[in-house]
Amino acid sequence: MTISENEDGAEPARDVGWAEGSSFRQEDGDYLTVMLLAAGLARIRDDRRRMDAGEYLTRTSAEQGLLPVPWRSGMTRLWWRFHTAGQIPPRNDLALFELCRTPFSEWPIRLRLSVADLEQSLLDDDELTPLAEQAARLSVRDVEAELVENQVFRELMLVAEMNAEDEEDLQARYCQLRRLLIDKPVLTEAQARRLISQFPKRGSNGQPIVQRFIQAAYTRRAAQGPVTIGVCDGCNNPTQRGVGDCGTAGCSGSPTSFNIEAVGGYYVQHRATRRFFHDPGLVEARVLDRLADVQAEGTINVEPWPGLDAYDIRVSFLSRSGVVEVWGADAKDQSSPGLLGLGFTWRSDPPCDRRFLVLPKHRADQPGYVADLTTELQGRMSGVSVVSEDAFVARVIAMAREVAER
Repeated sequence: MTISENEDGAEPARDVGWAEGSSFRQEDGDYLTVMLLAAGLARIRDDRRRMDAGEYLTRTSAEQGLLPVPWRSGMTRLWWRFHTAGQIPPRNDLALFELCRTPFSEWPIRLRLSVADLEQSLLDDDELTPLAEQAARLSVRDVEAELVENQVFRELMLVAEMNAEDEEDLQARYCQLRRLLIDKPVLTEAQARRLISQFPKRGSNGQPIVQRFIQAAYTRRAAQGPVTIGVCDGCNNPTQRGVGDCGTAGCSGSPTSFNIEAVGGYYVQHRATRRFFHDPGLVEARVLDRLADVQAEGTINVEPWPGLDAYDIRVSFLSRSGVVEVWGADAKDQSSPGLLGLGFTWRSDPPCDRRFLVLPKHRADQPGYVADLTTELQGRMSGVSVVSEDAFVARVIAMAREVAER
């Protein structure tokens, strides 16, 4: 990733404010600056990828050799933060680019970020860090990834709706396809054919609608005969054979081999499918699988992705007289507790008596993460308990036993 320099010492124009019209409070100003810088870095990266691929960029900033507007706005905001703190601002874009490789805790000014976020940076060498990816998504999104995400969701909904007999069946088919994206980052031709038999409805062109869903979520790789794919035995994501780290946050799996008999090819998830559906869904799947054992005892009823994904899990506690209480859970696996708190919302339908924000173990165990997230939620979202995945399952089990003993 490369950027061009401004004139040394040039004072940027004053920022005119947050064009997106968000609900940020005054004390969130430094998070907004971080989001803008991250969005600018993401845009620079994406433009560079398209240029390397030989695509012509029609955006005015690309034609004129200028840097993205979010980067300019973030730099302006940061210039004034340095200026008001009596510090010398980064003298040009390259200096700020280097600063983005440095943890925020080592910056000349003290940004108002959470303790956990202060130990992070926006760049790791020339790659965006998880915090930068998260921050960019909250501001100016990764356009390419967003298009794939939206297309996958649209096709998923279309397949579920066209093949469903009623609302209950629609919910069941939606959940089946959502779980597929979590469980199957690699899809064989045989599995694709089974999906077509399970979702047989066809479009006006005669093509099975589910085939369009597969094409939106996966990239087809041509192959014939025996094929060995390197995957992680923890999250099933493809990886290079012999490499110990699959790159999935919190995954402690090991590299293994996935052997298939290819008849023409197989399918591997797009980057955006992995980023927005598979990886964040791993904690959801773990909790759902653990609660399935409790549900088998007849003390609870577990609904995955209720209301077509209003939130992730709805647990109804059952007694002889019926439903006693209902809990809702939304599982989140994000790098920054501060940014998670800023962007967290809750849909009220379907209703529940208690609400939980469930964190994967690797986030909950991170020093300061839960405290920072809880602090950020105060004044924004009341009545939401922040718990780890283990704690949530334990609370459900304890509540189920309590109800059973009444």
